[in-house]
Amino acid sequence: MIGRATIPILALGGVGIVVLLAIAVTSGVSDAFDRSIVEAVRANGLHDLLSPLRTITELGSTGAVTVVAVLTLLVGVLIGPWLHGVAGAITIGLASLGNEALKAIIARARPDLLDPIVAERGFSFPSGHSALGMVAWGTFGVLVMRSRLPRRVRLGIVALLAVVIFLIGVSRIWLGVHYPTDVLAGWTAGAVIVLLYARLTRRVSPEPAAAAVDVDPAARRSGPPVAG
Repeated sequence: MIGRATIPILALGGVGIVVLLAIAVTSGVSDAFDRSIVEAVRANGLHDLLSPLRTITELGSTGAVTVVAVLTLLVGVLIGPWLHGVAGAITIGLASLGNEALKAIIARARPDLLDPIVAERGFSFPSGHSALGMVAWGTFGVLVMRSRLPRRVRLGIVALLAVVIFLIGVSRIWLGVHYPTDVLAGWTAGAVIVLLYARLTRRVSPEPAAAAVDVDPAARRSGPPVAG
């Protein structure tokens, strides 16, 4: 488990990475890196292997993210506190607005290194599918980890969600609609939002001493306070 004090540090580090990536793309420093990754992903030998990404990319679309927001709301209501589900759904919605605002600020054009497999409009940095995929599936993963499912099941689901998030990002590069740095920025920005959501909705037992005794039945219980 990530410590409570560690989450703000990781979040600040993530913000710093997004800022550095923004500087790199606007100054052209990242051009060589972007080109090398794009050419590797779009190699002819990988086309058939990566062709399922055309379908997988839809898991980061507006429609899919909306469905995940509803699922997050329902899971939060079921496992409680229900406000965590509401907060998760709102977080996903606000992340979408924030991503569009950042796109407008950086105003990076879509890639022109190779012919895109699908057509996309708007600006490129950061990748909306990557960012919202991270926020939506990541927030859902936080609630799964807080559920009462067996630990192995929880870890298996979260591992599957991590693979989905990764493939969504790779799909945007393969489709030719985003640079690798767009995807990296999307993942990082989304991870920051998930960390903050996890921190703000972290549940703390109101009776830590009683909880400790439940864990260790042999622990000594304190007696009632003495008057005087």
